Amino acid sequence: MHLIQRSCSKYWALMTPEEAPAARHNIEDRKLEIERVAKRLAILVQEHVTAAQPLEIELSLADISAVIEALRDHARGGPGIPIPGARDAIHVHVLNRLFEELVEEPSNIFYAKSNANGKEPSGYDAMDASFWLECLDFMEASLSSID
Repeated sequence: MHLIQRSCSKYWALMTPEEAPAARHNIEDRKLEIERVAKRLAILVQEHVTAAQPLEIELSLADISAVIEALRDHARGGPGIPIPGARDAIHVHVLNRLFEELVEEPSNIFYAKSNANGKEPSGYDAMDASFWLECLDFMEASLSSID
């Protein structure tokens, strides 16, 4: 199961430049960076889908969407978990483990902070919440385009 398809033009057509949150980091190609992050997330999700199979747990698109919604909740200051829709204790564990791995991603992806002259980085910041939410929106839109 491929979770992120290469053609996600429907998502980009829905977001006008006025709707996009102001960038805290100087990301030259925001669209490309969002696609890169979503691909990284899809790899992690696929690893969890594969790892759940020996446990006889099949993670559905609804399950993954529930995890994405929990990640959004967490990014907005909520607890994120428990994730709704779990069928049994093993399924709860699988969904929570996926959440726990993905929720760490914004702190694992760094962007350079510009110095006073804007030419050289003065340090690095982890991904901010607004950009993380954009990545989650893109990923969910990509999931909805899977047949």
